[in-house]
Amino acid sequence: MHILKNSALALIVTAGLGAAPVSHAQSPDDIALMQSFLELMTDYFGIIEATHEISSDPEKAAIMQMQKIQEVYEDRGDKAQSVDVLKKVLEDSNSRTIRNAAYLMLGDTLKDAGRASEALEYLKRGLQENIEAAD
Repeated sequence: MHILKNSALALIVTAGLGAAPVSHAQSPDDIALMQSFLELMTDYFGIIEATHEISSDPEKAAIMQMQKIQEVYEDRGDKAQSVDVLKKVLEDSNSRTIRNAAYLMLGDTLKDAGRASEALEYLKRGLQENIEAAD
């Protein structure tokens, strides 16, 4: 991915410099515009690279999907609806990484919904799983 990003940026710079008239130097505004464009493209390729990294790892993708589900419910004004989704993840997943993320997200969501006792129950279950796995 780095090779693709660097090649694309080199192509953009070369095209930008090649399009400039040889008879006069580029103005500071042109150079600033080109720098802004290059920064934007670098950020864009960074987003693509990060998305690829997350999408290529099932655990990272699952955690991102849980966060997005919470976000959609929150945007709808009902973040607490994600509780059922997160509980289902705990029922279905054996991955410690996914389970840890689900426990943390579930604890925060339940606490925010005014269900602190239930939040503590799930956080303690997650803690116990981690203690047992560490022994």
